Amino acid sequence: MPSLQVPGADLHYESFGSGPLLLLITGADGRGSVWHPTAEYLSAHYTTICYDRRGYSSSIITGTQDYSTRLETDADDAALLIQHLSSSGHAIVVGNSSGAIVAQQLLLRHPECVQKLVSHEPPAFGVLPAEFRQKGEAVVNHIYNRYRSSGPIAAMEEFTAGLDTGSEAELMRSLMHPGHSNEIRANSLFWFEFELRQYPCSDVDVEGLIRLKEKVIPAAGGESGNGVGVGPIAVIAGATDKEILRLPGGHIGFMTQPEAWAAALVEGLKKY
Repeated sequence: MPSLQVPGADLHYESFGSGPLLLLITGADGRGSVWHPTAEYLSAHYTTICYDRRGYSSSIITGTQDYSTRLETDADDAALLIQHLSSSGHAIVVGNSSGAIVAQQLLLRHPECVQKLVSHEPPAFGVLPAEFRQKGEAVVNHIYNRYRSSGPIAAMEEFTAGLDTGSEAELMRSLMHPGHSNEIRANSLFWFEFELRQYPCSDVDVEGLIRLKEKVIPAAGGESGNGVGVGPIAVIAGATDKEILRLPGGHIGFMTQPEAWAAALVEGLKKY
């Protein structure tokens, strides 16, 4: 798997197909490999890039980190990948879950690198009214305290049990369960410490997204309905005067229905 050296880390990525560059940004588990089935279908239309985010799986940390600005660093990493791989200097970017939070930060920090941004169900409490933001922050702080007091397995089981994932619930638990492999355990520990609270609770520059709204495509799962996971992207959609692009499945429909998800994304990108 090729890699790109960036300040303080070595980013590992994989490329599928040919055509315009499309970058896929993973959520909580951080592994680019969760996108591979979808990337295979997208490869007929795009040069599709999957990568491990800094600190996850094969993207090894090589130097001193400033974790107070980790979200910004994650966004800068994505920009460096685009600049390294795209002859045009920009890409279509698709982010899922906390990967969508990274993708939004990428757009705000490096708008020249983003041709279009598909933000799929970001758990961005920062866009919610104060009452709902406080409730969301209380939940993730409770899960973190559970992790510190009872360990990652107990905390992850409580976290996934509280997700509104419908038919995807079993797969979600499998993807994030620290007992399944050394890789997932390491990824989950990194996530508990440096992402669970920090990314959902970060402020969101909604005014900045409004200024760049021509590039923003808010997205959610067709099976997600109007559940709590859709709340933040619904706010962003309203602020940017956009309809939500509904893609097959729920929060991780790209894993449960990769062919249909990829086809719907390709068609959605043509319309926006």
